[in-house]
Amino acid sequence: MKTSFNTITSCKSRKTLLTLCVLLAMFTAFPTCHAQQITGNNNDFACNLLRVLNEQNEGSFVASPISVTFMLGMLNAGANGETRQQITDVMGLDGSVQSINEYCRRMILKAPRVDPTATIKIASSIVANSFLNISLIPQYDKDMQHYYMAEVDAFDFRDDNALNQINKWCYTHTDGMIPTILDRINPLAAMYLLDAIYFKANWTSKFDPSSTRQMAFTMPDGNSENRMMMHSNMKADYCSNDYYQMLYLPYGNQSYGMYILLPDRDKTTDDIIERLTAQELKLMIQNMRNCNVDILLPRFTTSSHHMLNDPLSAMGMPLAFSEEDADFPFMAQDHNLFVYQMLQRARIEVNERGTKAAAVTVAETRNRSAAAMTNHVNFHAVRPFVYFIVERSTQAIFFMGTYCGEEQ
Repeated sequence: MKTSFNTITSCKSRKTLLTLCVLLAMFTAFPTCHAQQITGNNNDFACNLLRVLNEQNEGSFVASPISVTFMLGMLNAGANGETRQQITDVMGLDGSVQSINEYCRRMILKAPRVDPTATIKIASSIVANSFLNISLIPQYDKDMQHYYMAEVDAFDFRDDNALNQINKWCYTHTDGMIPTILDRINPLAAMYLLDAIYFKANWTSKFDPSSTRQMAFTMPDGNSENRMMMHSNMKADYCSNDYYQMLYLPYGNQSYGMYILLPDRDKTTDDIIERLTAQELKLMIQNMRNCNVDILLPRFTTSSHHMLNDPLSAMGMPLAFSEEDADFPFMAQDHNLFVYQMLQRARIEVNERGTKAAAVTVAETRNRSAAAMTNHVNFHAVRPFVYFIVERSTQAIFFMGTYCGEEQ
């Protein structure tokens, strides 16, 4: 996720980052300080993932770090030794397998309940290959259903019905936003682990559609193209530093919201992403003040497809993808597994009414053998920007990305 809001001509490789982060709720079962510490560590993972994805994407993209967290939690529960340690380190969640499972369970259970006006759906599934007689270890099966509410099923992967059922599951659990996750399945794959997340919420203060109009948007190459820009003048939380302005737009009862990071004119989204950490984001949020803000924001849709093997390996967990060295002894009986591929499809739609976003993350396993504040400010996002969708009390990031102006 790497490009800049202000100086588009210096956008690296003409990238635009549409950073979508949808919040991860911290719950009553955790003491507040403990919950915030865990979420802060996992938000560091999100920022690191943002940097790596920004390097491999050209133009706008969107991703769900929390969906990847849930997937890594499911894999971590079946791993051992150095493989497990690498997964844990990348997630930023120090602790036992049980404590990580409990953290994921609390997020999955509580996130949909934070705002009754918003729709948040989280689902998990494990599909085993009956052709290879893949059978989950009973304790792993039990843990996946308890901590991740995972549906556990088995299909003959030689049958087209297996692919149809997996894609139907994705369509159902994302309200059609991610209609398919796989184009084909390998008949010799051991199992597919899936995680889906769906978010839909209306702005607390909606934009008036009659105020939306075509305006020039500066593209990464410095040229301008017309885009439909929403407009409003409202009270909103705002802050700035030497690199960017940051605006907060809440949804519903204000438990969820979107942070938009707009680079200064002599900076780029790359500049923001390269320096951004969970700690900096936290400090910026603490420094926000309520101002009268004149807002211009593009109406946009972004879809992305991320292959995660290389990004996660680069972040510190290559063993999980190694056919020779992966160590997953606690997943399936009598099978030595490794993660052959992990990928995510994500989509976000932002308009005058609010935001819809969805993501599905899938892992295929195989056998080894086979600034200063003012009372009134302008926030005109007429150039590439970064944004996050978060849960306000914990600042947990669900989606992240950049927007560079492409039409879809």
